[in-house]
Amino acid sequence: MKVQRLLKMFFTVLTIFTLLLLPSTFSQAYAKTGAIKQLKTVKATTYITSFKKVQGSWVGKFDYIQWYTGKAANREFLKDCKCRNVMDAAPDGYWIRNVNPKIRTFKISKNAQFVLQTRNKYEIKWNEKVTRKQFITFLKQRNKDQQTPFHLVIKNGVVTKITEQYLP
Repeated sequence: MKVQRLLKMFFTVLTIFTLLLLPSTFSQAYAKTGAIKQLKTVKATTYITSFKKVQGSWVGKFDYIQWYTGKAANREFLKDCKCRNVMDAAPDGYWIRNVNPKIRTFKISKNAQFVLQTRNKYEIKWNEKVTRKQFITFLKQRNKDQQTPFHLVIKNGVVTKITEQYLP
C-alpha cells in the first residue's frame, strides 16, 4: 500500500515537473517572438487564369473579383450599369465586379480539396469533391468565353481548397 502511494506521488511530481520546468514547443515559440503565431486563413473569390505544374509543385494564377448576390447584387449592378430605366435588378440574381487587374500567384497544397458544381451540360452535381486530375480536366474543358468564379481558401499563402461557383 505504501509503495502504491509513493509511486502515485512520484508520478504526480514528475508530471508537474515536466509541465512546469521543461520547455514546450509553445513556450519556445512564445519566448522567441513574444506572441503566439497565428495561422492566417484568407477566403477569396477569383477567376483562375492559369493552373499548371512548376518545378514539381502545382501553381495557380488568380484574378480576385467581387461576388454579390441578393439585394447587394441589385445595388452594385445598378451602380455599374446605370440602367435603372431599363432594368431594376441584377440578371440571374448575382453580380460580379472585377476592378483590380492584379493577378495573384499561389502554390496549391498537395492535399488541396477541389469541389465542382457542374460536371456536364445536362445535370448539376452539387459540391462534388473531385481529384486534382478531374479538376484540371474540368478547367481544360470549360467554355473559354465565359469565366467561371471560384472560391478559394488560402492558408499561410497556400491554396487548400478551390470551390467552383455555380452560374445559372
